[in-house]
Amino acid sequence: MKISLFASGFFLLTAALLLGLAAQSQEPATRQGIHGRQASDTIDVLHYDIHLDVVNLTAKLIKGYTTLTFTQKINNVDHITLQLLSMKIDSIFMGTEKVGIFSYTGRLLDIPFLMTAGIGDTLSAMIYYRGQPYVDPSAWGGFHFSGQYAFNLGIGFESDPHNLGRAWFPCIDDFHDRATYDVYGCVGNDKKAICGGTLISVKDNGDNTSTWHWNLDKSIPAYLASIAVGDYALVADTFPGMNARVPITYYVLPAETPKVPGTFLHMKDIMSMYESHFGPYPFGRIGITATAIGAMEHATNIAFPFSKMTGNLSGEVLYAHELSHMWFGDMVTCASAEDMWMNEGWAVWCESLFREGIYNYDAYRDNMRIKLRDVLQNTHITDAGYRALYGIPTKYTYGSTVYAKGGVVVHTLRNYLGDSLFFGGVKAYLQKFAYNYASTHDLRDFLSVYSGINLNDFFDAWVFYPGFPHFSIDSVTVVPNGNSYNAKVFVRQKMKGAVVYANSNRLEITFMGQQWLFYTDTLSFSGEVGSKSFTVPFPPVTTMVDLHEKIADATTDIARVIKSTGEFDFPETFTKIIAEQVPDSAYVRITHNWVAPDSLKTPVAGLHLSDYRYWTVEGLFPPGFRAKGRFSYNRDNFLDNTLLIHPDDSIVMLYRPGAAVDWRPATFVKHGSFSAGYLMVDSLQRGEYTLAVFYKTIAGQAESP
Repeated sequence: MKISLFASGFFLLTAALLLGLAAQSQEPATRQGIHGRQASDTIDVLHYDIHLDVVNLTAKLIKGYTTLTFTQKINNVDHITLQLLSMKIDSIFMGTEKVGIFSYTGRLLDIPFLMTAGIGDTLSAMIYYRGQPYVDPSAWGGFHFSGQYAFNLGIGFESDPHNLGRAWFPCIDDFHDRATYDVYGCVGNDKKAICGGTLISVKDNGDNTSTWHWNLDKSIPAYLASIAVGDYALVADTFPGMNARVPITYYVLPAETPKVPGTFLHMKDIMSMYESHFGPYPFGRIGITATAIGAMEHATNIAFPFSKMTGNLSGEVLYAHELSHMWFGDMVTCASAEDMWMNEGWAVWCESLFREGIYNYDAYRDNMRIKLRDVLQNTHITDAGYRALYGIPTKYTYGSTVYAKGGVVVHTLRNYLGDSLFFGGVKAYLQKFAYNYASTHDLRDFLSVYSGINLNDFFDAWVFYPGFPHFSIDSVTVVPNGNSYNAKVFVRQKMKGAVVYANSNRLEITFMGQQWLFYTDTLSFSGEVGSKSFTVPFPPVTTMVDLHEKIADATTDIARVIKSTGEFDFPETFTKIIAEQVPDSAYVRITHNWVAPDSLKTPVAGLHLSDYRYWTVEGLFPPGFRAKGRFSYNRDNFLDNTLLIHPDDSIVMLYRPGAAVDWRPATFVKHGSFSAGYLMVDSLQRGEYTLAVFYKTIAGQAESP
């Protein structure tokens, strides 16, 4: 396929698992294939040859023609339907014959065949067109003119469908159809034409123009094709890839070239990490091209915003995200917009993964904690409800559910399988579907077969249905047994925005002893409750679930070692500790639970507990350890808006040492207003804390509002 441009100015599995996969019950409605019949069901475009004879930076117009080479997938097809937005069609040819009658609505271009063809026959269509190219209503996607620069962004947030290859050339613009590209860009000598692929040559035409020839020999969907025109300076480098040295091109504003080394300091390290986990880089060039707005994962030619060319590391999360798309989204593309979490959720997860490789695992885990807190606090607000990852409505294709929830679910899947099976399976999956599309069901079934673990229940809970499970320890009984101890742990599942309980759950249970000994084992259960007996080699002082934050359930937590007096923050839990006496090191873990606490066993008139959240305090408190606990409340950031109703009501803190006993008042001091502030608990204890409100009396008696 060519684009020419003129610009002026395995795997083995047990029989039981195979039978289990083959005999699955019918998928819920939200799990059925959603996308309807599309052009790529009947036509396969092999090659695009797109000539943009004019890119007028002043008038913001383009003019050109596109030649498509394609085959038929079925017999009795007598036309091809292409997508092209807001252009005037000048003429159309099928092969060498001009088409006299065709249909164009400003969105769809229907071209009749002038000859009979069958399956596998190769045909070509040439379309001449001109006009002002489309820009998405969000002012982000489409074809943009910005001063003396022009560029496309292949996705529009408000367009339906979102794919916007059709903004600048006629194409089959879906996730299934993939083609190869050659790019010929004829531009003024003061400009460059940068497109996807490898630069083959630059030819001086002798008339103050030059022709830039690019080649992209790996197939991509139309929305990942790209073009950028302007006065660019090239900073070139190479990456020593697993299979070959890969050229790196940074096309930036001439004044920004000194900032390239600092901005992309970790480029090669990130690429090395991605290759080690996902396999060799799948294309022939690593390209970054600066644009007025971005970023967008155009294959080999990432659009990267001018504002992020800072010379420091402020933009590395962004390019780490976009680079990961070369595997998740470009080499393997999601099968439909409803599967978009497979592109964007995985790229968000890679925002944490690259930190693990460049910095350390703590950096990975800290970033995941931030992501999880944001999802649990805000995603159901920004996306107007708790939503499943798969089957996302078009309005929320590029919303927080797909991105942020998708990222934390990938983190959970990683730990559900374990690193060996997970990374091995992901690498094999990417090779299996290389230069093709894959659905959520393809991913689930492939990893099930690869790992030998039936992932139906996991995908049901985390992908196909909305909300989050919440896991907690309900109680623990410990009985000495010789030199060890039999500990029976009872766990419980609650739901945050979920409609069904998660099944086939795997929870790490960690026991901690007086001498700072740790013992961890796994408890598996389905439904609301579960239990397991463990043999622990020391007397447990405290028992914790998911200490290492491997599950993105409806909790955010962090453990800290307190060795001195002072104030200690517990990020993403809305708490601080003010340690006043520390005779010996203390181990403190605080969990912010994003579900309602258990109700009062004995109701108190007018006393209402939070319906949204509570805290768990665990750990090892040495004799003489004393600390205050600072617990924040806020009516205005979707935390306590359902609890704090009237300024005359009184917010209080309740405490209980465990689920077996009822809530009781804690000693605290309130700091702040009715709507925001914190409650300072005088003496922090292990157990659970929750906010509550005493509603004021009517006719002299406390009662509910």
